[in-house]
Amino acid sequence: MSYTVQKNGNRRSISLVLLVLAVIAVAGALHWLQNRSAPAPVRATLVVLEGEAIITRADAGTDPPITAGQNTTLQRGDQVTTGDNTRARLSFGDSELVEIGSKTQLSILDLYRTAMSRALVAILSLEKGQVLSKLQRKPLQGTRFEIQTLPATVHTQHAAFQCQVLEKNHIHVTVYEGTVEISMGEQTAQVQAGQEIDVQLGQPLSPEPAQGTMSVELPTPLSQSTPTLTIQEKTLFPPALTPTRPGDEMVLYTVQPGDTLYSISRKFGIPWRTIWEANKKSLPSPELIRAGQQLRIPRK
Repeated sequence: MSYTVQKNGNRRSISLVLLVLAVIAVAGALHWLQNRSAPAPVRATLVVLEGEAIITRADAGTDPPITAGQNTTLQRGDQVTTGDNTRARLSFGDSELVEIGSKTQLSILDLYRTAMSRALVAILSLEKGQVLSKLQRKPLQGTRFEIQTLPATVHTQHAAFQCQVLEKNHIHVTVYEGTVEISMGEQTAQVQAGQEIDVQLGQPLSPEPAQGTMSVELPTPLSQSTPTLTIQEKTLFPPALTPTRPGDEMVLYTVQPGDTLYSISRKFGIPWRTIWEANKKSLPSPELIRAGQQLRIPRK
């Protein structure tokens, strides 16, 4: 009788241990699944290539300016403001880059990778200036890249495009690779590679064929410790302005990859036809503009 009671007691003890182990295993599995299903926060790397940039932190005020050759990390809520003659590069990974031009203010509204596919979700706000974005990876489920401006939002999963704020309610977008979607209120428009669109608040969205060259190259990401410049990198954004003879009413501008007479005219605040009229000898047609060409730009 005592043997039977002891045997039953051992079985109950073993069952209790197995039950406890099962509960621990289930709790561990649930914890793993919860972590697996949670978005992964991302920190972006900012490298200043030329000039200087000021970083305003979401939780710690404004940093001292960072200059050419320096880098820092950014997270959700941080803001970048670039000065005159400044170029900077913002990278989210090995193949997701944003080149930031001069006099640009860019904020990170949200930044993470999705739970299962680890696809990038980056939502930026462009208050002024211009950026050149390129997502080189193939589209992944869950990828979401947005640039929000006052008049409209630019969405894409996989594209190379330039977004420029011309005025408070006016932006211009040029698409080099892939497709972007422009949304403004109830209006939406698909802009394909080789097209550009002028977006003004309250006006119809109407993509048009882009003028000039449509080739754009972005360098591979720089390591954080070696932010050196190559010849290719120096031709992305900076307008090469060369004063002509003293007293001349012109300056010389070297055409950059992706430039059009329209985009150049916006940089200088003069009509594109004025630039064309000043350069008809070397530019018989507006569509013949090419990277590396020098144009005479009338002073305002």
